[in-house]
Amino acid sequence: MDAVPTVLIVEDNESKLNSIQGVLERELRTVDIRKAHSVRSAIDDVLACMPDLIIADMSLPTYDIKIRERGGSPRPFGGIEVFDTLERYEIVVPVLVVTSYPTITEGGQSIGLTELSKRLHSDFSECFIGTVYFDSAYSNWENEMMVFVHQVLKAKYGT
Repeated sequence: MDAVPTVLIVEDNESKLNSIQGVLERELRTVDIRKAHSVRSAIDDVLACMPDLIIADMSLPTYDIKIRERGGSPRPFGGIEVFDTLERYEIVVPVLVVTSYPTITEGGQSIGLTELSKRLHSDFSECFIGTVYFDSAYSNWENEMMVFVHQVLKAKYGT
């Protein structure tokens, strides 16, 4: 693989972001990792750099959280806005959802990861590639994530 793959990690939790980044750097010989902490910064980064893969949390703030700012409304399904934007701009980039929540709840609506995967596959089949449940106490999420990462990179770069 002569070209360096670009992976955009969209995650507002710094510890989880660092864990994902660490696995990518350990498992891939070379990788350009971009980081976004909100829906807005993810969209800006996608439009600016067109990554090979997006690894995104589902629960994201609207804007980056800064000192004395909350980052806009907390959005349990903020990751869907990333999918919506990709679709609106007709951008096809594989997106892997990595979430710490086995169930996501917003406004009385709860959805488990299996159902979320089905919906995302149905609504965003061109981009959505899967979900991984992140649990920092265990390492199985790392292997699950890397299966998806290797599939995407093999399809794009052939190795």
